[in-house]
Amino acid sequence: MNSNQKTARVAGLLWLLAAAATGFSLVYVRPRLIVSGDAAKTVDNIVAFESLFRAAIASSILSQIFFLFFGVMIFRLLKGGGKTLAMVCLTSLLVSAGIGVVNSLNNIGALVVLGDADYMKAFQPDQVTALVMTFLRLNNSGIGLGEVFMALFMCSFGLLIIRSGDLPRVLGVLLMIGACAFLINTFTKIMIPHFYPVLMTQLTMLPNAFGPLATMLWLLLKGVKERQQI
Repeated sequence: MNSNQKTARVAGLLWLLAAAATGFSLVYVRPRLIVSGDAAKTVDNIVAFESLFRAAIASSILSQIFFLFFGVMIFRLLKGGGKTLAMVCLTSLLVSAGIGVVNSLNNIGALVVLGDADYMKAFQPDQVTALVMTFLRLNNSGIGLGEVFMALFMCSFGLLIIRSGDLPRVLGVLLMIGACAFLINTFTKIMIPHFYPVLMTQLTMLPNAFGPLATMLWLLLKGVKERQQI
């Protein structure tokens, strides 16, 4: 197995680990603890399952670390498609990962508010609940901000695939479609927050069920196209 194939396999594995860590935090834990429209129940869930909530925070941070190294692998692998474009790809992913790590502070802040520190006794229970929900809402907004730079990564990654030809070009097209879905989801929430149904998020995120998954599996199982030696 040549160096590029090894790099591709490592990139696929890192992406898989990042996706698994993100899925645990956002898909498994978040829906079980956060109850939409019921702040009191949400706070009760976090208190009752604090270890699970902390595990989700740790998982989210780990996912950003995996994404960081994944970006480095992709830069090494596809910089032949254009170093400037590869740098945009790497930089946007690094910014997204940085936002993700910093955004974890909002969830940690919710735990601090729910802690038993003496200074928290100055707040009434309703005030504590309001503060917790504020931190959780800020975390949700931070996720959306990270998605903007993830969209830039996916778009530049898709262009790199198309230009380099090292992976099937259809994967690049699917990634770019998914990038557009991220941008539509985030900016529509910002512009019309009171008129944005959950169904719209599900519909705009549907394209991301294809491009990233297919590309990840291709890197992990097939690697990149072997170049003929002249």
